[in-house]
Amino acid sequence: MEERRRKRQQGLGRIFLRLLAWTGLAWLALLGVTLSLTLNQALSSLTEKMESDLTAAAASLAGSRMVREALERGRCSEDMAEYLDALVANTPDLDIITIAGADSMRVYHVVPERIGQQFVGGDQGRALAGDAYLSEGVGTMGLQRRAFCPVFDGEGKVLGFVMASATMDRIQIMRREIVEAYCKLALALALATLAAAAALTLLLRRLLHGFGPEGLVRTYLTQNEALGDLDEGLIATDGQGVVKLVNRAAEAMLGQRAERLEGERLDGIIRDEKGGSLLEKRRENAQTSRPNILCTSIPQKKEGRRTGATLILKDRSEAMRRAEQLNGTRHVISALRANTHEFMNKLQVISGLLQMERLEEAKEYIGAISAVQSKLVAPVLQHIQNANTAALLLGKIDHMRELDIQPTLLANSSLPEHSAYLSTEELVTVVGNLLENAIEAVDAQNRDWPRSVVVQITEDERGLLVIVSDTGTGIPPEDLERIYTPGFSTKAEEGRGVGMGLIREIVARREGSIEVDSEAGTGTTFTLIFNKKRGGGEG
Repeated sequence: MEERRRKRQQGLGRIFLRLLAWTGLAWLALLGVTLSLTLNQALSSLTEKMESDLTAAAASLAGSRMVREALERGRCSEDMAEYLDALVANTPDLDIITIAGADSMRVYHVVPERIGQQFVGGDQGRALAGDAYLSEGVGTMGLQRRAFCPVFDGEGKVLGFVMASATMDRIQIMRREIVEAYCKLALALALATLAAAAALTLLLRRLLHGFGPEGLVRTYLTQNEALGDLDEGLIATDGQGVVKLVNRAAEAMLGQRAERLEGERLDGIIRDEKGGSLLEKRRENAQTSRPNILCTSIPQKKEGRRTGATLILKDRSEAMRRAEQLNGTRHVISALRANTHEFMNKLQVISGLLQMERLEEAKEYIGAISAVQSKLVAPVLQHIQNANTAALLLGKIDHMRELDIQPTLLANSSLPEHSAYLSTEELVTVVGNLLENAIEAVDAQNRDWPRSVVVQITEDERGLLVIVSDTGTGIPPEDLERIYTPGFSTKAEEGRGVGMGLIREIVARREGSIEVDSEAGTGTTFTLIFNKKRGGGEG
């Protein structure tokens, strides 16, 4: 145990280091890209702002009346010189202002000794031609970024120009300050990133309770697969009733994909049969707003506050269908019980006649039974080789005779021991449900009306034909399309209306066909045809 714990801790230590390294590298890479982009943007903005300030200063001075008058006089007044000196001193991005005439002789310069001298740099030509522009030039104070703006007289003639500039040394200093600030910020953010990665890793390590990520993923996948394989639908919600988890069975029952259901409020998807919420209290197999779904709801609470709920859904029609999967066995058992009951009644009659020493009457009674056996039972045993189907027919025949219904198995019936088209279970389900419905329909008919049920079961190489015809109450035209609907029945009894749905399911599965010919008050005939043989491995 100690060795296993030690190995697990070592594994977690390696995971911790990998997570720390990868998280740190990812954040550092992202940080580097972000800072590089913002640094370039900041430097570009600095240049644009500086050039904009220089251009604005040159244009403002070029348009002023005192500059125009200074150029016309050929000299700058003391007040104007003081103003320009103060402007240069108080403007951060401005190092030099030069005002020169049309002959490029300086009228003003930030260094007074250079007033009256020729402008240096040779890049003033476009300004003398009337253009405003930016350029780089080397003047008496070194390499500069310069903004030129011409000065016009009242008639539009160029009197000279104004040049506002910043030295490249100042520009480099400003750029260096920005880069240094970003480097300090990058270092601080990098340290913060590493600290956050370490804190996050430690938190994950604590939350994992000693399990590694691989183990958690494996556990999640196993549990998810197990939930997906459940026959019952499963829905999990949070405290606000929002769906967080839906398994495959619930998807099928609700008819929507999990992606559509998750994130929706449960009350908008399913409620109880009265429209109430399924989240309020615990319920067992409650009826829901969806007729075919039963729900067991298990609310979860902590300190009196709802933290979520788990709902287990059951397909009501599927549950009934599974119960009816035993329908074949039920039909056979019912038939055998009826046969046994009839046989015991006959034995009791014979026993009574013998005790009364009425031998002739006993012989006549036995002869009558033999005649019935020859007429009704013998054809079944002769033509129906499938034992379960034969037992079913014999039981139903006895039941019909008890109800004064005339049963008939057509002479052209023929069924081998193993049908090539339906399994024994399917045969008994189809024939049993058709006969049961026919008997009920005839029994509900007026006693003065002919009471009979005719059956034909014929199988050959071309296919399997099953016909059940009765003289019962018939099916109203408006109900013909509804007889296959789960839960629909002309009877009001609970749990009915499944048999015809099972029959249609078998017909669809075996790619057969079913026809119904019915007239209300006269009778009904069901004709089923199966032409596709089932696989050799099927039971």
